[in-house]
Amino acid sequence: MRMAKTVLALGLVLAAALALAGEPVTLFREADGSPGRVRTLTVADMNPHLMDVFWYTENWFFIAIGDDGHLAYVNLMLSNLGLKKHQPALSFTIVAPDRTRYTTEAEFAPEDLKWSQDRFALQIGENLLEGDDRTVHLKLYNQGLGLDLTFAGKMRGFQLGDGKAKFGAAQGVFFYQNLPAPRPAVFGIVTVNDQKQEVRGWGYVDHVYYNANAADFEDVWHNWKFTGPELSINLSNFTTPPKYDAPFNLASILDDRGVVCVTTDVTVIERDVKVMEQGKKPYPQTLVYEVRCADGTKARATYDARTVVEALDVLDKLNKGAGTRAVKFLINTFIAEPFYYRAIGPVEVQFIRNGETKTIKGQAVSEVIFTK
Repeated sequence: MRMAKTVLALGLVLAAALALAGEPVTLFREADGSPGRVRTLTVADMNPHLMDVFWYTENWFFIAIGDDGHLAYVNLMLSNLGLKKHQPALSFTIVAPDRTRYTTEAEFAPEDLKWSQDRFALQIGENLLEGDDRTVHLKLYNQGLGLDLTFAGKMRGFQLGDGKAKFGAAQGVFFYQNLPAPRPAVFGIVTVNDQKQEVRGWGYVDHVYYNANAADFEDVWHNWKFTGPELSINLSNFTTPPKYDAPFNLASILDDRGVVCVTTDVTVIERDVKVMEQGKKPYPQTLVYEVRCADGTKARATYDARTVVEALDVLDKLNKGAGTRAVKFLINTFIAEPFYYRAIGPVEVQFIRNGETKTIKGQAVSEVIFTK
């Protein structure tokens, strides 16, 4: 009898533990389930991945950081959330050296989207994105604002494993990400109020698509990008709702010779958290990012996130046309109050490789995105 009670008690404890464990998050595996390997991108990887599911969304995202103080953030988007399937849109922000912010958005008809099957060339109306996995050229113009920029990477673009983070035991919900033009030099023309200015600097590019309501698998998202003379670090992390057992992590360390490592072993530490006047969200003034590679390489970055260059209620951007008003209704209904903070600031990186520790200082950019 005592043995039976012991077995029953152990069974109840195990059942409770399993109930609390949550559903799995599977990050960037190979098709056979083995750990993901770094793979160079094909044209098909970079091109659109049109899907008919309601929540399908696809983005080509760019950050340009000018040596003269200019910043630019770009989203080229395809989505089924507007009035029509596969509806294209663009949104970009230019921050001048004096921190004046200029922003514009436009939506297009699905037939305004054109792309090539045999090379990477994507056109939305008169706006163009083209190149290959190592170098991409972006040419956009809307309402007096424009960007004509080349992102010239130091190596070929890549993804880890199949490129997908999968959420839940059935693995039916996914978020895909790849990185074209890694560690790029950026050069070209920025246009503000139809006045053109040459810029040079560094940047970042990624390409994502997903098939479900982002608020069902994301809570708070940290994006952090650093490039210096010796190396670049790109980090994405988002917490997941309680029903999942792990966060989303992806980080890469790059130098001029190529990929040092791509890993999902990441920690983000928030410090000096304050509720911001704009958005009323708990925003960390200091962030610590830890990246650990399989070969023992490590990076620990301490970043000053106080200089916020853009604090924005996402819904404020969605009043321009019928399609974006439809998206606003859906976000209000299903997601609530998305808000993001973009910052630029100094960083100190402790970088350990082959037993040698270096301290690297420079400037980085970040986003903290609240999906709810």
